[in-house]
Amino acid sequence: MCVVGGLALGLAFPHPGQASERAWSPDGRDAVVSPAASEIAAWISETADNQGLPFLMVDKVNARVLAYDGDGRLLGSAPVLLGLSRGDVSPPGIGDRPLSAIGPEDRITPAGRFLASMGENLGGKGILWIDYDAALSLHPVVTTRAADRRLERLGTATAQDNRISYGCVNVPVKFYEEIVQPAFTGTTGIVYILPEHRSLAEVFFPAPAVAESASGEDSPSTD
Repeated sequence: MCVVGGLALGLAFPHPGQASERAWSPDGRDAVVSPAASEIAAWISETADNQGLPFLMVDKVNARVLAYDGDGRLLGSAPVLLGLSRGDVSPPGIGDRPLSAIGPEDRITPAGRFLASMGENLGGKGILWIDYDAALSLHPVVTTRAADRRLERLGTATAQDNRISYGCVNVPVKFYEEIVQPAFTGTTGIVYILPEHRSLAEVFFPAPAVAESASGEDSPSTD
């Protein structure tokens, strides 16, 4: 899999890099894309995996989200807050538990490709549902618990203090209202959450299925 930056493959992705500017970038011009995010961007372009839909890419390692329209144009970039514990797989039945029953070790933002749509939480506030069954969403930063210091965490120059949520992705209010909401209103979209432990290949590029032939030998599936 090639790693591509700039205007490669028709997508307006910035050049790859490691750490990025923490402030919200309203048009993405100052965004810096990690090598992993660049690899996924190239794959999306090569395969048209987003199917013409708007999409978000959540880079958990760098605690950053990048938003794109259906043509792959970068709309903006912002820091994010993520699940308290590191991991790539949601615990079984996590969406059926009350918050009080979710221990620190289970507060994970899972990796994967998700079909997302706008909706509301139980309080009637607008959110972007990433995985309804797992109660996973992206929403404006929650500030009701002062001890969490969520706004402060979003504003620091490091990604090390951005782990605080129960698993949901928290973004700056302006980024949600001016980028996410307009892009996803009236349409579904895709959210790609990059892994932090598993490989990109394991999460996004699964090996072809293998079926057993009539002779009893394994052969690639052609379904």
